[in-house]
Amino acid sequence: MTNESNIVVCGSARVGKSTLINALCGRELAKTSNSLSSKTDQMEKYILNRDYISSNEASNSNENRYSITIWDTPGIESWTKEHVQEHISRIMLKSNPVCMIYCASPGSFARLDQLEWIIESSIKSNIYCALVCTNKYSGGKQSREQLLKDFHSLLSRYQPMTKNENNIKYYGNAALCATVNSIPFEDEDRGIEKEAEGINELLFGITSSLKGDKLIAWCHTIADNESFWSAMANQLAEVYKIARPIAEEVLQNHGKDIAKALIPFIIRAAFK
Repeated sequence: MTNESNIVVCGSARVGKSTLINALCGRELAKTSNSLSSKTDQMEKYILNRDYISSNEASNSNENRYSITIWDTPGIESWTKEHVQEHISRIMLKSNPVCMIYCASPGSFARLDQLEWIIESSIKSNIYCALVCTNKYSGGKQSREQLLKDFHSLLSRYQPMTKNENNIKYYGNAALCATVNSIPFEDEDRGIEKEAEGINELLFGITSSLKGDKLIAWCHTIADNESFWSAMANQLAEVYKIARPIAEEVLQNHGKDIAKALIPFIIRAAFK
């Protein structure tokens, strides 16, 4: 039997949705482009198949595969509200996604009226929202801060901000706001060179916010992201109350298999 889950990635064209998808999954899954034209001009879906990583308490012999579909929407800046509702509703109502990730870059064209409807629909449907400022160093600091203010203003209408940690703003267990640089950024004219950053913190924020079956599906989605599991192992051990000796053994002995070692503990926590 195959467990099927869905993740929705929304946003305008040319803001790095496909690049973010690859960064989250830790593998080349989505097509990317450096051109100014949108690479995703239609509703794309990327299917990620994984073996089910079980725990003794939660295992089921009939559940041995996970199939995660990541929906990459076309750029929505020219859509009408009805167009947005038609496409997003079709996915959300039929598939009950694990989460909705909305991407926008500093200075990019963001339709806040459309985003408000997406956020409202997601929260009412118990779909976790992650609003992500991608390509955080493009467009300048002022544009980035304005985008984050817009994100905060929209999310605060539905949930107050409950925590601001590691550049992640949390809005209860309903949403978060983050900034990332999915791949190294270089601007010769401004003399700026920045490494990729923010992905591990974003992944940790979503992981620590999801519950139950959605948490398990999300863990299988990001299981191949070795950087995340190794960098955030201690934080995950603290959140999911993994005893320090066990956490230290995972770090020392499992190498690239840290995800396979940690996910069963997270699954047990999800079923408590």
